[in-house]
Amino acid sequence: MKELINTRSELLITVIGVGGCGCNTMNMLSENALANCVRLVAVNTDIAVLNHSTVETKILIGESLTNGYGAGANPAVGLQAAQESEEALKGILQGSDIVIITAGFGGGTGTGASPFIAELVKEMGINCIVVVTLPFESESQMRMNYALEGIENIKEPAQAYITLSNDLLIEGLGESVGLFSAFKHSNDVLNNLLTSLVVMMTQSGFINVDIEDFSRIISYQGESVLGVGKADSEEQVFEALEQALNNPLVDRTNIATAQGVIIHICCKSEPKISTYNSLLKEVNRRISNNQTLVIAGVTLDPDLSCELEILIVASGIDNKQAKEPQPITKEIIYTKKTVDYLDEELSFIGENEVFTDIPTIIRNMQANSGH
Repeated sequence: MKELINTRSELLITVIGVGGCGCNTMNMLSENALANCVRLVAVNTDIAVLNHSTVETKILIGESLTNGYGAGANPAVGLQAAQESEEALKGILQGSDIVIITAGFGGGTGTGASPFIAELVKEMGINCIVVVTLPFESESQMRMNYALEGIENIKEPAQAYITLSNDLLIEGLGESVGLFSAFKHSNDVLNNLLTSLVVMMTQSGFINVDIEDFSRIISYQGESVLGVGKADSEEQVFEALEQALNNPLVDRTNIATAQGVIIHICCKSEPKISTYNSLLKEVNRRISNNQTLVIAGVTLDPDLSCELEILIVASGIDNKQAKEPQPITKEIIYTKKTVDYLDEELSFIGENEVFTDIPTIIRNMQANSGH
C-alpha cells in the first residue's frame, strides 16, 4: 500500500484570474506554496495592473482595442478584448487538464472576458470550473445587473460554477472586519479549494479519485458546490463536513438535488472504517435524488496541517427543487463483490444494499483477480 503513495505529476491545473479582482486573487495565490502542477495566469485589459502582478504568466488582452487602459467598466469591451486576443488565450490553455477561472463580476474585463475564455476551454475539451465574486449591493444596481448577466453567459460553457457574495462577507465576518482582510478571506476560500483539488488529483491514495471521475462529476449541468472542511480529530468529522457544505460566502449550498458528488477525505493518519462509513452515510442522507452518482476518495498525507480534511464537489444542482435533508432511506455502498481478502474489512456491506460507484483501487483489484 505504501507504494501507492506517489505523485501523478503529469496533471496540469491552470488557474486564470481575469480582470482586476481576478489578478488580485492570483497575486495572493502566488504567495502560497502551490504544487508545481498549478499554473497561475493573470489576464487583464489594464497593463498597469499586470505590471504589478506577481505571477509569471501575464496576458494583456485587447491591446489594439484599449491601448492597455482597461475596459472602462464595460463588459462589451471586455468581451471584444478577449476575442482580439483569442490566439494568445488558446496558447496558455493548451495542455491543461483542469482550468479554473476566477473573476469579480460587475465590471468590464472580468464580466466580459470570462465567459469567452470559458467557451474556449469548452471547445478545447478541457474541464472548466468558474469561481465568481458578486459586487456589494452598495456598488449600484447597474454593476449587479452586469454581474447577473455575466453569470447567465457563463452557465453554458462552464461545467461547474460557484458565486461568492461580497455582501455575505459583511454578514459572515461582521461589519468591523477590515476591507482587505475581508477580501483575503474570500481569496482563502479559493486557495483552500485549489489546494485540496491538487491533493485529490495529483496524489495517489488508498481510494483514488482520478481525472475521469472528476470529469464525469462536473459534467452534470446546473449549479455547483465546492467546499473544504477541516477537523483536528476524527470526532469532528461531521463539523468538517458542515464547513465544506456551508461556505459563509455562498448563498445556496443545498446538495439535495445534486446529480453528481465527489467526497474526498485527506487524512494525517489512518482513519477508522466507521468514520469513513458514517461520513458517506451522512452525505447520502442529504441527497434526495436516488440517481445521484457519489464517488469517494481517501488520501493519506502525514504532512497535513490538521487531522482530517474533506473536499466536496457537487454538480447538477437544481436549487429551485432543493429540499432539506430527509431521514435515511438509502445507503451509499461502493461494491457488492470485492476480492476475497477485502470481504472481512467491508463486512458492513449488506446483501441487498445498492451502490453508486466502485472505487478505482477495488475495480483494479477485481480486474486482476478475475472477479
